[in-house]
Amino acid sequence: MSFEKDLEKLEKLVNKLESETLSIDESLKLYNEAITAGKNCIASLRASRGKLELLNKDLSRIDLDGEADSDTDED
Repeated sequence: MSFEKDLEKLEKLVNKLESETLSIDESLKLYNEAITAGKNCIASLRASRGKLELLNKDLSRIDLDGEADSDTDED
């Protein structure tokens, strides 16, 4: 599932838990689903952060003239 879908699911579950009178069993079931959706959101954010860090690292290697910086010193 995508981050957006997991977040939407989490929001719906939380709203349902907050707004409805549920049995303890139903509440626990929904709570468990909410925890799973939350963990999926966190995993998606971590993966995205990793991708952004790699992209930023690549971007930092490009100088203003558009040429890639070399990793070796030419002294």
